Amino acid sequence: MEKHLMLAFHLQRIEEMKISNKRVVFLNKIVNYVYKTASEKKIPKLNFICTHNSRRSQFCQFWATFFSISYKIKCEVYSGGTLETEVYKSVMNNIRDYGFNISFKDCDNPIYSINFGNQKLGDYFSKLYNDSENPKNEFAAIMTCSDAEKNCPLVEGSEIKFSLPYEDPKKYDMSKIEKTEYEKTSEKIASEMNYLFHKIKIKNDES
Repeated sequence: MEKHLMLAFHLQRIEEMKISNKRVVFLNKIVNYVYKTASEKKIPKLNFICTHNSRRSQFCQFWATFFSISYKIKCEVYSGGTLETEVYKSVMNNIRDYGFNISFKDCDNPIYSINFGNQKLGDYFSKLYNDSENPKNEFAAIMTCSDAEKNCPLVEGSEIKFSLPYEDPKKYDMSKIEKTEYEKTSEKIASEMNYLFHKIKIKNDES
């Protein structure tokens, strides 16, 4: 299937996914933060934080980047961890399955570059939340796992912190359903990032 058609097929399914009322409450808080920050003539900065910055926070960074560009929302998106490891390969394999192009620099902590056509969607690698690549102040810390939130109750430099936990697909590693479970995690995150930036676009259009 041609890559644009492949992506369109997956996006239609993602857009139709139902988001629970409880999750909508969490997401709307982030919507309001991004909208308020932009209304103050500042570029919103979102830093998705998990323990190892290897799975959930990487998915969040990618899909938030993709949908912010898709909806033409000015927003800088980052991710980090309380520990530095490496991006788990099933994360990038999943993203590649949607039709995105991925190249990487092979080393102990590989750096993956994602593109779609001529559109660059960023470089992805495991790093600490306060890595030099990430903002030092005036950013929102979005905690994507309970362990990171517990071990990092205060995120230095952040102006606000949000809780947006996801189930860790790591427990399915090396199992027969690993690919399916990573797809579920990816698409849950994608559906919520789509909701987030679509709502911001609506608020911008109404203002």
